[in-house]
Amino acid sequence: MKLIITEDYQEMSRVAAHHLLGYMSKTRRVNLAITAGSTPKGMYEYLTTLVKGKPWYDNCYFYNFDEIPFRGKEGEGVTITNLRNLFFTPAGIKEENIQKLTIDNYREHDQKLAREGGLDLVVLGLGAG
Repeated sequence: MKLIITEDYQEMSRVAAHHLLGYMSKTRRVNLAITAGSTPKGMYEYLTTLVKGKPWYDNCYFYNFDEIPFRGKEGEGVTITNLRNLFFTPAGIKEENIQKLTIDNYREHDQKLAREGGLDLVVLGLGAG
């Protein structure tokens, strides 16, 4: 593991966005597990400006690896909703490139991911948000 220490949150967000973009720029299918929350918010803002409207990133598939259902509500959970708001919608990520973890598919999610080549990168956030 390589530890990168930056001056501040903005620099960390830029460095993280460019690191993620390095994976996304491969010519083969790329499977990325990403997270929501406050830690990666700046990274997604930078990344959005770099990938929006660029069809050469259509080889990237995004997986959420945890999910929290909204209490008393049907439909998408907290994590995927936040990912849509933070990144998927602003960046114009196609629906078929979003691989959601749900109450209906969680038992098969790992096997599906293995069939699709496994994960290339996992983005985790640190902190309470």
